[in-house]
Amino acid sequence: MKQFRVVILLVIISVILLIIQLLILHTLIYEEDKEHHTTDSVWITCSLRIYEQKYKNLYFFIKQLVHDIVWLTGRNGIPLFLIDPLVLQKIESYNGTSAVSCQLICFNQKVTYLATFSQFAGELEKASFREDLQDHGYSVALSNGLNPSLLRHGFQVNIPLHVIVSSKHHTFLVLIIIFQERSGNFWWHGKLGFSSEQLNKWGISQDKLNYSNQEAAYEKVEIVAAHVDGIKVQVPVNPSVFLQSPKDVAFIECNYDRARKFQETYGKDTSPEAQLFQQSAKKLLVKAKEILDGLGVPFWLSSGTCLGFFRECDIISYSKDVDLGIWIKDYRPEIIPEFSTNNIPLTHQFGKVEDSFELSFQDKDIKLDIFFFYEETNYVWNGGTQARTGKKFKYIFPKFTLCWTEFLNLKVRVPCQTKDYILANYGSNWFEPVKIWDWKKSPPNVQENGKWPLEDWPEVIQLLPLLGEN
Repeated sequence: MKQFRVVILLVIISVILLIIQLLILHTLIYEEDKEHHTTDSVWITCSLRIYEQKYKNLYFFIKQLVHDIVWLTGRNGIPLFLIDPLVLQKIESYNGTSAVSCQLICFNQKVTYLATFSQFAGELEKASFREDLQDHGYSVALSNGLNPSLLRHGFQVNIPLHVIVSSKHHTFLVLIIIFQERSGNFWWHGKLGFSSEQLNKWGISQDKLNYSNQEAAYEKVEIVAAHVDGIKVQVPVNPSVFLQSPKDVAFIECNYDRARKFQETYGKDTSPEAQLFQQSAKKLLVKAKEILDGLGVPFWLSSGTCLGFFRECDIISYSKDVDLGIWIKDYRPEIIPEFSTNNIPLTHQFGKVEDSFELSFQDKDIKLDIFFFYEETNYVWNGGTQARTGKKFKYIFPKFTLCWTEFLNLKVRVPCQTKDYILANYGSNWFEPVKIWDWKKSPPNVQENGKWPLEDWPEVIQLLPLLGEN
């Protein structure tokens, strides 16, 4: 019995030892397999990271640059808002479903565009602001230009127009555009003042910049706070304002030096009649702008009104009317009833929409002429009609584009190539005041253009009496 118990004990011990050996063997095999699997995973992960490292570093630096500048300017009391067209386009189409942490700002773009307002320009010029950025590893450069609001009064005062903040080695830049609110109720920014050599130092050229190649005018829009890729920054509620083509926001300033020279040479008519006409003409221009803007019809200052802008930065006191130009493609039949509804009735309608179309309206004692322009391959023209004879006339102009300007505290368009336009219509003596003007003979660009058939006269020559006239 005692021997049997010994045998049973030995068997149990042998089984326990066998189980222990099996467990040790299993553990060794598992650890080896785990080590091999971990090595493969690390190798794969490292390969992916090496593949993506270039792009992640790129994205990080862009985001970090924008974040730091927004934060540092905010700390110095300078609010910034995004106007970058590529970022705003992405914001408009972004649905927020991507898991990528930097979806909007992070892409390979040399320059990111932000903006602020002129009332904060003084803070941008302070040494403490520049030192703050430099302490964080960024370089800062300001460009200045003349303040247009003071220029009209004869004061040449420089103000900051742009700030460029660059990262180390100038890999990426932020261009801060400083908007000035103009009396015409719009935002304006000046032309970039950096030289080509300075831009080359930053690795950019003037023609590659989305903004600042020219002066520009933008409609005022509401700005709201937002989080863009985790950066707290302000954005426009209506981004489309900053997505326009540069040609659609191009701006030219009236030449106040020329206007002062004209006034010094020929004096200023301060008679009550002249002042009353200029005041009434401005009111008519305000009304016409409201009506045409409401209809979505672009127009520009033409003929004598354009000459007044170019030569005097004012309405010519002896011109006795207001002249506007509109491309015939932009004509809308609603123009006539809309003016009439606003107590500016139609008095003359000449020509046809397809040929020499012209409208005249009357606002009390002042006439508003709207000339419709036709585009040809090498030139543009507008027509005229003599009511008494049915003769047609054609006024030839070199091709031109349109720019915004500020005229009598109004944001309106003029031909960008204003001098060429004036030279065509008034010749080389345009600077001299001419009070006797024959619209059929005086303009150097006028030429006879045949005669309307008699049977067309009821359509092409419409003289409409005003109410109260006999």
